[in-house]
Amino acid sequence: MIDIINDDIRIRTLNDNDFPLLLKWLTDESVLEFYEGRDKKYTLEDIKKHFSEKWEDEVFRVIIEYQGKPIGYGQIYKMYDELYDDYHYPRSNEIVYGMDQFIGEPNFWSKGIGTKYTKMVFDFLKKERNVDAVILDPHQDNKRAIRMYQKAGFRIIENLPEHELHEGKKEDCFLMEYRYEDNDTNLKAIKYILEHSLTGFKVDKIKIIGNGNDSFAYAVNNSIIFKFPRHERANSNLIKEAQILRFLEGKLAIPIPQVLYMCTSNNLSNYCFVGLSKIKGVPLNKKIFYRLSDIEKDELAREMAEFLMQLHNQNFIEYKEDYLRLKDLIYDRLDSSIREKIDIMYRKLFSNQDFLNQRNGHVHNDFSCSNILFDLESRKINGVIDFGDSCVSDIDNDFYCLLEESDEELGKEFRLKVLEYYGYKDIRI
Repeated sequence: MIDIINDDIRIRTLNDNDFPLLLKWLTDESVLEFYEGRDKKYTLEDIKKHFSEKWEDEVFRVIIEYQGKPIGYGQIYKMYDELYDDYHYPRSNEIVYGMDQFIGEPNFWSKGIGTKYTKMVFDFLKKERNVDAVILDPHQDNKRAIRMYQKAGFRIIENLPEHELHEGKKEDCFLMEYRYEDNDTNLKAIKYILEHSLTGFKVDKIKIIGNGNDSFAYAVNNSIIFKFPRHERANSNLIKEAQILRFLEGKLAIPIPQVLYMCTSNNLSNYCFVGLSKIKGVPLNKKIFYRLSDIEKDELAREMAEFLMQLHNQNFIEYKEDYLRLKDLIYDRLDSSIREKIDIMYRKLFSNQDFLNQRNGHVHNDFSCSNILFDLESRKINGVIDFGDSCVSDIDNDFYCLLEESDEELGKEFRLKVLEYYGYKDIRI
């Protein structure tokens, strides 16, 4: 038995008194268009038989009430062998349930009730059945339902061509999944997004390698790093990072990630995503550093200094032009008042001679060991990554990271050597 109440919504077990109500809903063509099909001609006896039949495993048949009024039907069922095959869903030791439902009163469509109902079902299944995942299979042309499921947390993970007979035609469906432990980073959903956003792209291997406050990062096919932002600010920063990497491409002796793919608008993903070339190597750390000979440490300091000199000496005017290209990418997302504030700020910035006369350059802005990839065989720097904070600013910003006292960095003597190779003289720290 189910009887759950959350604000105005109640989910309760279907009973015999509800059969006439189901008959009313399932003889309404506006409902049948999306559920069961308008070619179905139900009688009360059909309803009783159809909604009383036994399943291979557990099934909950429920009525959805809103403010005390019955408005819809749902069924929640444990997956069993035949259903796994039908859904093309892999068997595992996980506990998986399926669900489908409809709002039988069209006046209550598009009011957020379906989303709230779905989340209530999620909570019930986790609490009462310790479920790992929930799946469903809406028709691909049922855009309203798909948007509702996505708002609730479902993600598209596969196409199901000609999956369901509806009004005499085999309809294409989506297989959608909600996962309790890793829904945000769902590898099947990311695989689907990549393969259906990038023409001809095939995912053979995928694993998550980063899960931060701003973005997720995935290693794909052992050669590409795909980054997906978590929120709007991170979305703008990722676009900026891709533009900066393209601006710097071919201008530095030490490799940096190459932008291989960039998708800024997509119906499958809330935000943009970027695919970067994967650079081999491991993050530099103290353990690696202390195993180097004095000659190798000296060469490492020289490499770092030369990289920073090349980065800082990038043409400032070129970056201003790059800023204008960046405006073309993001301004349509901003209010006119915000665009005007940005324009005023940059006009002042680029007309400020004191600013232009400073030692400004293109800075990495997070030049720490975790972003310096080291080749253990050649014992040299193999690449520099994570340009998300990169900008045009005072070049000393990069030395603040280098000089920072932390468990990660490599000691005062080494940092001084980098500064000396860069060109600083008579340093006092």
